[in-house]
Amino acid sequence: MLTTQRVQSEFASIDEMEQELTRLEGLVSTIRARQLNILTQIDHLQVPHWDGTRSLKEWIAGRLDIAPRNAADLAVLAKAEPGPISDALQVGAITVDRAAATQRLTNTGATQNTIDQADGYPVGQIGQLAARHHRTTAVDETAAFRMRRLWYQPNLGNTVATGSFTMTGADMEAVIGALDQRADQIIPPDDENRPRLEQRRIDALVSIALDATAPTDSKSVAPRRLKAQLFIDATQAAHTNGEAGAITRSGIKVGPNTLGEVLCIGETQTTLIDIDGLKAVPTDGDRIPSRTRDYIFYRDGACTADGCTSRYRLEPHHIRHRTNSGNHHHIVIHQNGFTIDPHTPPHRRRFHPPGATRAPPPD
Repeated sequence: MLTTQRVQSEFASIDEMEQELTRLEGLVSTIRARQLNILTQIDHLQVPHWDGTRSLKEWIAGRLDIAPRNAADLAVLAKAEPGPISDALQVGAITVDRAAATQRLTNTGATQNTIDQADGYPVGQIGQLAARHHRTTAVDETAAFRMRRLWYQPNLGNTVATGSFTMTGADMEAVIGALDQRADQIIPPDDENRPRLEQRRIDALVSIALDATAPTDSKSVAPRRLKAQLFIDATQAAHTNGEAGAITRSGIKVGPNTLGEVLCIGETQTTLIDIDGLKAVPTDGDRIPSRTRDYIFYRDGACTADGCTSRYRLEPHHIRHRTNSGNHHHIVIHQNGFTIDPHTPPHRRRFHPPGATRAPPPD
């Protein structure tokens, strides 16, 4: 209420607010124009090179502490010849975003008529126009192909990995198309509870990887399980409720959710490490016997969650978690923290959200 009253006392109308915003944006443009004059000199003197940076864009991002995209816009404008774009920017007639987009269009060799028409386009559409005019030579394509890579970096605990990739546009279109198609197979587009697009693509990527490493039998919906090898420091795991002390043979740290998932879904080889670190007690076995798994797939035929008809990579689960004296749905349970409602019909199972109060399961 206080903020609303202050704004209303400062401006007589919404039109005045818009006019003030436009005026301030014009000031931003004139300030950026002054920076561009300096950056042009910086580039001419090869300052970025002597400072050990790889490009003017990188130097700008570091020195001005701005996002790489904004630094790229300033670098494009700083390297451009003086002309109508720089003149309009200097008097605040256009924004930096429009100036950079128009300059990129100019750099493609577009005709003056095309550039003039772009004045009436939204800024994002100018970028699309520039992309259509951009020339790609055979040398460019070869260079782009040679730059292909997939990079990832795990965190200190090996629990989360972030990364990036570089590939040609054609390959990217094929990869994204495959991921989106697989994502729609896992969770249909009409499901109102679908995760965000970037999350669905990660789930699809993992799904494709699982198909390659643990393919399903052509005559069954059940995937062949891979043996998981876990090393558990009993002393660490005991007093942290499984939040510490569990690691895979390849060095991946797992917490209670993943630990419960691994112990639930497949064949495992678990090595418990005693308090002195010397005594190892290996335990092997399929947590759900193969005959039991086969019978469950024969009996149910598809997912038994209410409203779900999926037959892809189904996993049998117990009503009650093994870690809670019981024997559990897959991502929903192990990663999102839901539990099966034991009072729902066997072929229309529903789930309790994390922390929900619920009655104990029937015996």
